[in-house]
Amino acid sequence: MFSRHRALLRLLENEGGTVSRLRLVKLAFMVSRELDAPRTGIYEFLPYRRGPFSFTLYHDLRALERDGWVAEVEHDIRVTQSPDLETALLDRDFLEMIDVVSLRYRSMATPALVDQVYASHPWFTLNSESLHKRAVGRPTAAPAVYTVGYEGIMVDGLLDLLLRTGVQRLIDVRCNPIARRYGFHKSTLKRLCDDVGIEYLHVPTLGIPSAWRADLDDRESYERLFVRYEEEILPAQATSVAEVGRLVREKPSAFMCMEADHTSCHRSRLAAMVSSQTGLPIQELR
Repeated sequence: MFSRHRALLRLLENEGGTVSRLRLVKLAFMVSRELDAPRTGIYEFLPYRRGPFSFTLYHDLRALERDGWVAEVEHDIRVTQSPDLETALLDRDFLEMIDVVSLRYRSMATPALVDQVYASHPWFTLNSESLHKRAVGRPTAAPAVYTVGYEGIMVDGLLDLLLRTGVQRLIDVRCNPIARRYGFHKSTLKRLCDDVGIEYLHVPTLGIPSAWRADLDDRESYERLFVRYEEEILPAQATSVAEVGRLVREKPSAFMCMEADHTSCHRSRLAAMVSSQTGLPIQELR
C-alpha cells in the first residue's frame, strides 16, 4: 500500500469512518498544500468541475475498494476494515500533519470548506461547473515549440502544468504509448485530456522503436541513439515532421514523452528540427 493510500485512510478515520467523495478530495487537497508534506504521501491536483481534483485519487479509491479497505455507499466512502495498523506506518510528522488538517476543518460543513478552497486557491476555479465561481480565465501560451516529460509527476500534475502554461494540445511522440503508471496509457490519457479541454494527438511515427533502446547505460549510448534518430527517423518521416510543425503554429502544443530531462529524450531532437522549420523558440515546460 502506498503512503498516499494510507493518508486517505487516515483522513477517513478522522472523519469517523465515512465521508463524502467531495469532502475527502478537498481534505486531501488541503493536506497537499502543506509545504512539508512528503511527495510520496500527497496527490497532485488540477482545476475541475468542483474545484481541485485528482484523477489519481479516484483511481486509488477504486483500488482500495477492490482490496476491501473501503466501500462506496451512494456518494460516500466508508471504511470497511480497521486501517489503524496501516496508517500507523506513516511518518510520524506526516501523520500529525494529516491530523492537524482534519482537526482544522472537522467542524466546517462541506459547502463552507469548498467555498474556502475556492477563495484561497482561485486557480482551481478555472473549470468550475458553476460559471459564476470561476475567478480566473484560461491562459494561452505564446507561440513556441513546447516539450514536456511526465517522469516523476502524476497525470494530474501534467494536466495542471499544461493548463497553467496555456498549452492547448498534447502531441504524444512515444512509439508505444503504454505505461504502468495510471493515466499515461494512450486511451486513458486521451480521455483525461478531453475531460479538461486539452486536445490529445498520438504521432507514433516520430517515436523511437523499443528495440533501439536496448543497452542504454550511459550518456554516450543515449547520444548515439539520438544521432541515429536524427539520421534515420526524422528524414524518413519528413511528412510527419512538417505536419507537427503546422500543428504547433496552429495553436500552443507540446511534444510529450516520458523522460523528465528533455536532453535525455528524443523530443529535444524533434523540437530542434521543428524549431528550425518554423522559426519558433523551444521551451521545455519542466
